[in-house]
Amino acid sequence: MPPSQASTPPSTEPDGQPGSRPSSDKLKEILSRIFDSQIPNHGDYNLVFGSTGHHCWRNPAPWKGKSFVIGYRWRPLELVIAPFDGNRLTAGGTPSAINMTNLSHAVELNGGGYEVGTNTGTTFRFGVQPRGQLPAAGYVVEQDEDSADFSRFMDGLIAAA
Repeated sequence: MPPSQASTPPSTEPDGQPGSRPSSDKLKEILSRIFDSQIPNHGDYNLVFGSTGHHCWRNPAPWKGKSFVIGYRWRPLELVIAPFDGNRLTAGGTPSAINMTNLSHAVELNGGGYEVGTNTGTTFRFGVQPRGQLPAAGYVVEQDEDSADFSRFMDGLIAAA
């Protein structure tokens, strides 16, 4: 997901049409703006949508959890997890940067998904799907290629942990 050029927050109607569903590309643009508004060097990262509601996990509660815009870069190896409100499509918390100076662990979970933690005790558990469904009804981010690249990135992060 490329960074967006705009820096204004998203409107309440993501594609500008009342009652319509935004396209996957429009959702990617909105998620990029959310990430860009919180991360100073946002252009250095590839972005994917991730959430704590992963369909393969036991007893998933997809929309009782969190949604994330996840930024990652290969050099230096770094992951930035930026929570957002998946219903309103707005920033929803403080982003966390995880790199080789503060990474305590990174593992792939049974049934898919990942867990990463910092040496200060912060832990994130999330999944990244090729077709990410946001909490807002009918909002889907198509990210086949992006999720495959992210999976390769996580393989490298897990090996380095």
